[in-house]
Amino acid sequence: MFYMYRINNYNDTINLKLENMKLLRSLSILIMILTIGLGAVSCKNVSDADIQNEAQAALNANPDLSGVMVTVLNKVATITGTVEDEATKSYAESTVAGVENVVSVVNEIVVVPPPPDYSALDNAINAGLADALKDHPKVTATVQDGVITINGEIRERDLQTLMEKLNALNPVQIVNNATVK
Repeated sequence: MFYMYRINNYNDTINLKLENMKLLRSLSILIMILTIGLGAVSCKNVSDADIQNEAQAALNANPDLSGVMVTVLNKVATITGTVEDEATKSYAESTVAGVENVVSVVNEIVVVPPPPDYSALDNAINAGLADALKDHPKVTATVQDGVITINGEIRERDLQTLMEKLNALNPVQIVNNATVK
């Protein structure tokens, strides 16, 4: 009887091992299917054009970046254009770098500061211009961006005096288009 118990116990052990092997095989197949399925979903193929459109939309959301364009090749974004300062240039780069699937950013943006505002200087020059020209009735002058442009006729002996009066107004430049007689 002891012998029978051992045989039954041995058969039970073999059956248990077979069941465990079947379970292990089923679990392995399930894990493999899940791995392949999740891998396929997470590795969706995103085109450079899709990335470029998303990056350009992110740039267009900020009016300070209206002069910036992006191109994407092999998930590398290249940004070009002009901005007014270094902070805006850095912001454009970080904006594009934050777009999903962008691997790296090549920043070719050029910083071009805005032109100076000469309106106050123009007003100051115009205020003194009438006095400088009062002794020269055949001479006219215009002022734009701090530059005085004179036209008309002037005698040679009066030219130096006029130029001294105009220089006293501290212009950026004086353009002499007057005819000297």
